[in-house]
Amino acid sequence: MARLRYRVEGEGPKVVLLNGLFQRLESWDPVVPLLRGYTLLRYDMRGQGESEAPEGLYTPKVHAQDLLALLQELGWEEAFLVGLSNGGIVALQAALMAPTRFRGLVLACTTPYLDPALRAKVESWLYALRAGGTPLRLRVALPWVFGARFLNAHLELLTEEGLASLIAQAPDERAQERLLQGFLSLEDLRPHLQGLALPALVLYGKEDLLFPKPYAQALAEALGAELQALPTGHAAPLEDPRAFAQAVRSFLEGVYA
Repeated sequence: MARLRYRVEGEGPKVVLLNGLFQRLESWDPVVPLLRGYTLLRYDMRGQGESEAPEGLYTPKVHAQDLLALLQELGWEEAFLVGLSNGGIVALQAALMAPTRFRGLVLACTTPYLDPALRAKVESWLYALRAGGTPLRLRVALPWVFGARFLNAHLELLTEEGLASLIAQAPDERAQERLLQGFLSLEDLRPHLQGLALPALVLYGKEDLLFPKPYAQALAEALGAELQALPTGHAAPLEDPRAFAQAVRSFLEGVYA
C-alpha cells in the first residue's frame, strides 16, 4: 500500500468517501457536516494531495488494493462506499475484489466502462497536461467538470487567481499523468457486475457533460441499482452538497434501517 493521508471523523456506521481523480480529501468538506451519524473515512488516494506518489500506473485495481489495505490497517471489517467519478470506479473495483467487506455502494457521476467519446475527453486532459502543464490541463478540464449554472455563478474559478488556487491544490504533474493513464486503463466492468449482490444507488448530474446520463443508466442496469438525478454537473458534492448529501443519507438510512 502507498502511504496515504486519511481522516476519520464522526460516530455511527462506517462510510468511506472516495475522491474524484485529482481531488484531495478536503473536497468533501461541504458534505461531511451533512452526514452526521456516520463514521466517515476520507483520504487522498495515491498520487493525490499529501499521499505518496510512487512510480507506476494508478489503475482502478491499484487504488482498490490501497483501499482494502487501509481498511485492514484501521481494523474496519465492514464499510459502505460512496464514490465520486474515479472514486466510483475504485468503489466498484474494491467491491468486486472483496464483496463481503462492504454493505453497499453510492456511485456518483461515474461509469463502468470507457467508450471512444469519454476516452477522447480524458485524453484531451492528458495532452493538455503534456503541452502546457497543470494550467492548460485545468483550462481544458473545467468546462467539463462543472455544470453550466455552477460555473456561471462562480466565474472566479476562471480567473487567474481562481486558477492559481486550483493549481496549488493539484497533484504533482508526474502524478497527474499516472492518474490519467490509470483511469484510461479501465476495462469494461459491466460483465462482472451482474453477480454483485450489494445495495447500490447510482447518481448522475443533469448537467454532467463529462459522464452524462447514459453512463449512469448502463451502470444502474448492470447492478440492478436505483438511478437518481442531481441538479448538478460532474462535481456534484461541491456544486450542491445538500442535494448530494440528502440522496446519500436517504439511501444509507434504508440500508441501515
